[in-house]
Amino acid sequence: MKRIPNITFTDEEYQAFFQKVKFRGGEAIICSSDKPNTLYKIFYDEVAASCLMSDNKLKKIAEIYRRNIPYCVKPIRTISYEGRLIGYEVSYDSLDKSLESLDDLDRKDVIKILRATRDILKNYEVLDITYGDVTSDNILVNIKTGKVTFCDIDNIRLGVYPADVKGFSLTRYYEKTGVIDAKADAYMHNLLTIKSLQYGKDSYESEIMKDLKRGLYPTRFKQGAREIFASMVMPERFNGKYAIEYVKR
Repeated sequence: MKRIPNITFTDEEYQAFFQKVKFRGGEAIICSSDKPNTLYKIFYDEVAASCLMSDNKLKKIAEIYRRNIPYCVKPIRTISYEGRLIGYEVSYDSLDKSLESLDDLDRKDVIKILRATRDILKNYEVLDITYGDVTSDNILVNIKTGKVTFCDIDNIRLGVYPADVKGFSLTRYYEKTGVIDAKADAYMHNLLTIKSLQYGKDSYESEIMKDLKRGLYPTRFKQGAREIFASMVMPERFNGKYAIEYVKR
């Protein structure tokens, strides 16, 4: 069986890590590695001031590595320090930019990216994977090739291993349905589609849902999308369809 390798940080390497921070998230720190094509993701508890990667995340990262799951950044090896698993090394391409950060895309470009992500999510359903937090900051677009990939891969649902951190809208979906499933991906993708094509990146998903509840549906979609938008008001009755399939150019 293909097993993910592990590296152990020395005290010096561990301390140096905190001097190379590129991004601080809610549960982890991303920093430069000693190579140009990888990054380190270290799970850091601000309150406890300590690092520790959960067993659930380890099992998912190990499985992604073993199966070489497509359309996402690639785990390279896990990272240990003082006998504890604290994170992992992941592939990195400096030409990959988050969809959130790309300001010069026209409507045609955005539709192309949304359709590509829809196709990836449908492929993941076949692989028994639910990505979950389908948001613009978790989607990477290569500015040279146009290739689309997902990051933040340790938060997915993979087989029996559940999703971890859930954003506001995914949490609402879970509270209403009790599951994180393929419909959850379609639901989140629809919110992203509406936000990207009509409301703009500075809008809030709660604003979109408020309008849907009032029957104020997005324009520039074919008639078939209205059924989808209506079903999204109550996640437990969501029909699981993708609105991007009904978008007008």
